Amino acid sequence: IYARVGDALLARSSPDPLYARWISMYGGEEFQTTVHDVLALTDRVGAELSEAETARVREHFVTTSRYEWMFWDAGYRRESWPI
Repeated sequence: IYARVGDALLARSSPDPLYARWISMYGGEEFQTTVHDVLALTDRVGAELSEAETARVREHFVTTSRYEWMFWDAGYRRESWPI
């Protein structure tokens, strides 16, 4: 997700140096290559998993996806935390 977002934002960049740095990192060639390599490794390893292992991996993926969504949703709603 970050690679695709970074790639899409790279064309527009940002006048704010902090955002521009984030965009250039996630949209940059090094990050894109790393993501490609990790996805290829995931596909290769995933093809060798048993049904039980695949179910466990899927469960972890769904859980981490929920956390990621909650993180972005909290920012969108400008949620504050007491800590």
